[in-house]
Amino acid sequence: MKHITGLIIALLLALAATNLVRAEGLDIVYSGRWPPYADSSLPGQGLAVELVTTGLQRAGYDTFLHIDSLDRILEGGKLGVYDVFATPWYSDERNQYLDYSKPYLQSYIRFIKKKDTEFEFNDFSDLNGMMIGVVENYAYDEEFNRSRNLIKIGERNLIQNLLKLTQGRLDLTLDDELVLEYEINKYMPNSMKDLEFLPKPLAVRGIHIGVSRENPHHAKIVADFDKAIAAMKKDGTYDKIIQKHYAYIKKPAH
Repeated sequence: MKHITGLIIALLLALAATNLVRAEGLDIVYSGRWPPYADSSLPGQGLAVELVTTGLQRAGYDTFLHIDSLDRILEGGKLGVYDVFATPWYSDERNQYLDYSKPYLQSYIRFIKKKDTEFEFNDFSDLNGMMIGVVENYAYDEEFNRSRNLIKIGERNLIQNLLKLTQGRLDLTLDDELVLEYEINKYMPNSMKDLEFLPKPLAVRGIHIGVSRENPHHAKIVADFDKAIAAMKKDGTYDKIIQKHYAYIKKPAH
């Protein structure tokens, strides 16, 4: 009898703790402008942000969105200022203070070129001698970033690289495939017909949520989120959100 009573008390305490963290809500943060994944001007504040907030809300959490610089987000994760970083790629260093979910999206880092140029990318040796436009301090791929044998021309933003590509001042540029599509359709819609993606991606990176390990409930939040995303995929909610944003991404600006 004592064993049963102790078990009931433990279950009630666990339920109370769960209800407490859910009642308090979660501070979710993302870094500035990363369309179409995260941007305050987009429907649902972006594809990734809408998936994250929908998943956590379906898991029973109130969510409060914030925008901050990447440096402040990472520092906030270490200190527990923010509960959830909505869109991080995984790294061993960040894993020390962020508890990662399973990837809820895949980010395909692809090269793009002018259609009238002959080029195939199969391995790094194919890139030798090519003028490649990169965004400064962007984490494309560790081997690519470290390589000193490639000609990498840095710019502050992707649009500068795309303009230089269309002008013939670069052989290639690269970014996440959806980011490239969004930026071209929004700012250079007449150029899409003259450009093409290379089939082989440079890298495929998972997009996760990262929950601050300073939050005492971090493991449960991650488990609840993973379970909610799985349920959303099963009932069609996930695909519905994806298709809504894909239609927006591929819609040329007028």
